Amino acid sequence: MRLAPAAPPLLAAALLLSLPAWGREVWHATRALQPGDVLRPQDVEAVVPRRDGPAFIDAERDIIGQEVRRRIRANAPIPERDIGERVAVRAAQMVRVFWKSAGVTLEMEGRAMEAGAVGEEIRVHNAGSGRTIRALVVADGTAEVRGRP
Repeated sequence: MRLAPAAPPLLAAALLLSLPAWGREVWHATRALQPGDVLRPQDVEAVVPRRDGPAFIDAERDIIGQEVRRRIRANAPIPERDIGERVAVRAAQMVRVFWKSAGVTLEMEGRAMEAGAVGEEIRVHNAGSGRTIRALVVADGTAEVRGRP
C-alpha cells in the first residue's frame, strides 16, 4: 500500500487559512477610521470574519483607547499593525525635556525627531546646542533623559 505524500508546509498553511474561522471573533471597525483616531467602544465590534488571518485582533483583547496608525475601512477586520498605543509626542513637535541628577533638575525645549507613546524612547534635537539626544516619553509633550544627557 502506498501513502500519498504530505502537503508542503506553505500549502498546508494556505489550506488552514481558507477554512472557516470556527467561531473566533475578531475586532472589526464599525465606521471608517483615520490615522490619529483614538478607538472608542462604538468604533469596534466583535465579528466572526469571513476569512481568518493571524494578524487580526482577537475580540477578547481590550483595544479601547488605542490609536489608529493606518486607515481602516468600515466593517473591515482590524489588523494588529494598524493600531497601537496612543502617541504622546508627535514628530517635529516641540517638547519639554527634563534631566534630573543629584537633586538638580535641568529643563530644555527641543524638537522631537520621531513620534512616541508614553514609555518609548525618542530622539530630541536641541537647536541651541545642535545636539540630538535620546529621551523617554513620560507624558503628552514631555520627555525625560535617563542617565547622561
